Amino acid sequence: MKNVYGYIRISDKYKQSDGASLPEQKRILLEYAKANNLKIIHFYEEKRTASKRGRPLFNEMLDNLLNKKAEGVIMHKIDRSSRNLHDWANIGDLIDNNIEVYFAHENLNLRERGGRLSADIQAVMASDYVRNLRQETIKGLYGRLEQGIWPFGAPVGYLDNGKAELKTICSIQGKLVKEVFKKYATGKYSVKSLSIEMEKLGLKNQRGNRVCKNGITKILKNPFYIGLMKVKDQTYTGKHQSLLSTDLFKRVQTIINGRQTSNGFKHNYLFRKILRCHECNYVMSGELQKGMVYYRCKTKSCPTKCIREDHIEHYVKNMLSTISLRSNELKQIKDYMSSLREDREEINKKKLDILGLQKDKLSSQKERLLDAYLESAINKEEYELKKESILFSIRELEEKIKTINTSQVEKMKGIEEFVELCNKPLKFYQNAVLEEKRELLQNISPNLTAKGKGIVFSMLSPYLELANRDILLSSAQERARTSTRCRTGS
Repeated sequence: MKNVYGYIRISDKYKQSDGASLPEQKRILLEYAKANNLKIIHFYEEKRTASKRGRPLFNEMLDNLLNKKAEGVIMHKIDRSSRNLHDWANIGDLIDNNIEVYFAHENLNLRERGGRLSADIQAVMASDYVRNLRQETIKGLYGRLEQGIWPFGAPVGYLDNGKAELKTICSIQGKLVKEVFKKYATGKYSVKSLSIEMEKLGLKNQRGNRVCKNGITKILKNPFYIGLMKVKDQTYTGKHQSLLSTDLFKRVQTIINGRQTSNGFKHNYLFRKILRCHECNYVMSGELQKGMVYYRCKTKSCPTKCIREDHIEHYVKNMLSTISLRSNELKQIKDYMSSLREDREEINKKKLDILGLQKDKLSSQKERLLDAYLESAINKEEYELKKESILFSIRELEEKIKTINTSQVEKMKGIEEFVELCNKPLKFYQNAVLEEKRELLQNISPNLTAKGKGIVFSMLSPYLELANRDILLSSAQERARTSTRCRTGS
């Protein structure tokens, strides 16, 4: 009687109701061993998929067999032993080393060429079945995404409602997830402190455990909460109810990106790397003293010593007030934008009509060229050469059409953003988070310098012209002015 191992396996998500459960496989192997005068000295009971390499018990069994700790192994079926060709090759190595391999479900003599060939074919079919199943699964998943349905587990704050059903907002956890975004948007929390704070408030992941730092980061970066679904750099529009506004989500992303570039949360002061000393042109460093942030020049001989952050903000607010549009100016600009949009649309329509006619003409030439080739009026080489030239011209026209359509949108968007900012710049600044304030300042006045106890700044166009509009309208000599200075109380 030979001493052998018994190897039985189910996948992690395998449904055991199909007669292939571990107890059922074990019973079949014991019956096979009794009928063939074999003694099973140990059972390896694996609960891993066989479609991938790296099953720990399977590898342990192989090592023990190669070390002659047993004379062979009994397995239920070929697809129970392996569903990838790497592991099947390892089983073949056992056979080549005169180690007995038995399959209780298949009556195969693996020492004969015919039996080995039959087993190889079944192993290849099992491997191909896995590949096909994977492809079909992927097709199904992307099909759901195209339909606007998230085919994976619900993110924190949402509930699963079954296969092919939309995720719905959890009445309790959904509110807490929204609170995560609101708290982070204040700029007062790091991911770590937010994880601790939300644990106190009762935020749980889908397993009922606390949400760790990585979990909080995953929540903050997940566009699912605004109705978008992102998988491997592809974005889909979801049909589920969004939990957040896009403004709140964008604000959070701005903070996250700002902290990533600043190497963390600590010392991320408002004017960090923005404020320079007017005398020596070095960047002034910020430090917290008695609850106030001070910016200091590190040059010992420099007369500029330090300036408080709230004093700098006072100058910044004065600067922003100079670019604030008056009500009559806002009305004039909006009227001008409306007129500009109409004129631009009319001009672009004429351009698009001309380009469309040119494209139609080239398409007709391509059809006539094909007719000439089919009628043997030209040879294949001449046909391919002329066709390539026509297709190239059509592609150039398509790019011009696309450029006209997109350029108008981008230009008008830029003007609209400028007008929106200059409508109420102080309110925009006060409602912005730290990273948005920094971006705003760099767009308007990238050169901010401390001189004595005051701030000097130079503004970029068109903010410079807007700030000095009264002077420019009254005196042409002032047009060469490149900077302005705000004083306390001005």
